[in-house]
Amino acid sequence: MVNVARLLACAAVLAGFVQAGAKPSQGTPVYTGVKSFPTEVFAGMYYTPKNMEQEPRPVVSRLNGGVFPDSLNNPTQLPTAPPASEALMPPKLHGKEQVDALVNDAFNIAGQLFHQSNPPSLSCNLCKAGVATLQKLAHVNPEILPDVMGTICDTFGVFALLNYKQECKRTLSKAVYGGPITEVLSAANLTEGAIDAQGICGQIPALNLCPKPSERFSDDFLNSWFRGKRHAPKHVTKRWSQIKQRKDSQPKTPKSQLLRVPHLTDLHLDGRYMVGTESDCTYGETVACCRVNSYNLTKYHGQFVHGHLPDSDIVHKANYWGSLECDTPWSLMANSFQALKELGGDRGWDFTIFTGDLVVHDDLYRYSHDLVEYSEQSIYDMFKHYLGDTPLIPSLGNHDTSPENIMAPDSLPYGMGNEYQWDVEYIAELWSSKNWLNKKQANQVRTHQGAYSISPREGFRIIALNTDFWYYVNFYNYINMENPDMSGNLRFLTDELLAAEEAGERVWIIGHVLTGWSGEEALNRPGNLFYQIVSRFAPHTLAHIFFGHTHEDHFQLFYFNDNGASLTADRSTKNAVAQAFIAPSVTPYIKLNPAIRVMHVDPETYEVMDYDQYYSQIAEYDDIIHKKLNHGPVWRHLYSARDAYGDFHGSLNKGNYQAGVTLNGTRWPDNAPLNGTFWAALTDEMEARPELVTYFSEYQSRLSPTAHKCTSAKCHKANICYMRSGSPLQGQQCDSSYSAVGR
Repeated sequence: MVNVARLLACAAVLAGFVQAGAKPSQGTPVYTGVKSFPTEVFAGMYYTPKNMEQEPRPVVSRLNGGVFPDSLNNPTQLPTAPPASEALMPPKLHGKEQVDALVNDAFNIAGQLFHQSNPPSLSCNLCKAGVATLQKLAHVNPEILPDVMGTICDTFGVFALLNYKQECKRTLSKAVYGGPITEVLSAANLTEGAIDAQGICGQIPALNLCPKPSERFSDDFLNSWFRGKRHAPKHVTKRWSQIKQRKDSQPKTPKSQLLRVPHLTDLHLDGRYMVGTESDCTYGETVACCRVNSYNLTKYHGQFVHGHLPDSDIVHKANYWGSLECDTPWSLMANSFQALKELGGDRGWDFTIFTGDLVVHDDLYRYSHDLVEYSEQSIYDMFKHYLGDTPLIPSLGNHDTSPENIMAPDSLPYGMGNEYQWDVEYIAELWSSKNWLNKKQANQVRTHQGAYSISPREGFRIIALNTDFWYYVNFYNYINMENPDMSGNLRFLTDELLAAEEAGERVWIIGHVLTGWSGEEALNRPGNLFYQIVSRFAPHTLAHIFFGHTHEDHFQLFYFNDNGASLTADRSTKNAVAQAFIAPSVTPYIKLNPAIRVMHVDPETYEVMDYDQYYSQIAEYDDIIHKKLNHGPVWRHLYSARDAYGDFHGSLNKGNYQAGVTLNGTRWPDNAPLNGTFWAALTDEMEARPELVTYFSEYQSRLSPTAHKCTSAKCHKANICYMRSGSPLQGQQCDSSYSAVGR
């Protein structure tokens, strides 16, 4: 029987795509939230608003007894520094250099280095000399180095050059970034031929003082890495070919028989969100708005007293339910979890994946161990409450530690690898307490610093990675950079994939920080090693990859490449082996609408057959408050991936359809998965119909009214380039001007 509603929906989507300049539909409402806050989830309430005048502040119980103090998230009293006990510092080593002379040398080098008229070669050598000088100082007197770096930063306006909105002295203090940077400088390999100094100087954002280290790996390295199994055994590829042939000859699996799997990411709870403050701030001590100390310079020019701006001096007041420039307040967080449960209906979910980032975007010096553990405890308590017995498979994000972005591999000297064990121990015990991990998996989390492998169903395993170990902001990744896997995360991943391959299992990889797209987030060498691993195991063992981090809705492709250099990969559709889904965030930060994704998954191949994207329009929140409506935020169905992107008439008409999959007319067949081949073919279709890229960018922000619009030919070309980039170096070849719609 013909599904008329489905045909009409497809026709509507197709008609919209054909008409250049048409906008996507705002979607159908699927859940209307309640006004009340779910106090039953928590041990009690520090503050319960009477009429949405401020955010609720629940009492959150600690894992091993007691509760987190209200002062941790009191919006009227922001913390000014982490506890002194959280300061990090390497031991003093022997050295003969005079401290005063080293400090003087460091200032002289900085004065030359940050003079922008220097030729690149001179800047690179100067930067390396500066790193060597700071290392000597770290060896002789590490205690003074954070202050020295803070003074250099202030004197030469380093953060301004980097467009980095932080205070030098506080950010570079011992308990924030100053301590970890001192440890890295002390332990970095600066011997002749080592690449650590080049890597440090090459990765400083915006300055690019040195070329980045090469991504290439030798044949000997790859043969050793894959334990002599550089390519998949013939019996493995034959087995997968037989499965695919059988699936291709069968009718589509009924939707009721597909697994239903939500993918949530980037929740970013802001317990310090203050209703009525400036949500459209241009300045504040914080990096985000909606805080007691936020204001907009176009409206206010006087002496600022925290929390006391008159309405006439505020561009847009922070709404109780959330704001486009800010992280997720408690009200919106609860509403999002309630929507997740409602979307599950009576059937519920088969399992759920979460790809990290619980903690608020904030000034680095406002982070603390307590803030991280509070965020982890409260959010995972909510996951358990609303998911019930449904398994959650979580991974860590770069914000889920303190200082944020930082995690040290346990192989480092001076005990540095144990300094972040507090966080790993907490999440291992917390996840176990919710019955999401067994004892073996919890021990893997401890041993592999957040990474683990789990089998939620027979014949299927999910490998969760701690992607901090390829994130460019994690300073510890600059120690012994010749080794692309100091943490052992990628060794663990490869061995798990080898075992899964031999057992005939299907695999998903989940993590937070993406490796490709614009190439701005991951370091070249670990990013390329991950690319080589994906190429080795996809598609016969590795089905899909799932990331978050950018807060936007997009994807990146991987193509076959076995010569150790991703940049040489032939990125034709016929060579696509996998793609990473990069899911949109729950947090609105920045200029985005909150989102929840639900995937429909084949229960045998574990390939995604479709996904539904849901979102809530923040532009409606003011009406909810001002009109005193008796409900909370409304969630809508925005699009189905198959409906939105499954028509290939443009590339067919231009003779550029290369997927090798027989279409149903012009549409992707119902029994074919949305795999790497599908998404690669979509990039060909986008070249034939550039208006698809414009639609894609609208979905990227979930129709945010303040997000950037991708309408120019340059933007279209750049976005297709990002989509075809699964490694850092591939993404770095694209025009970076259009890599985000929110920022």
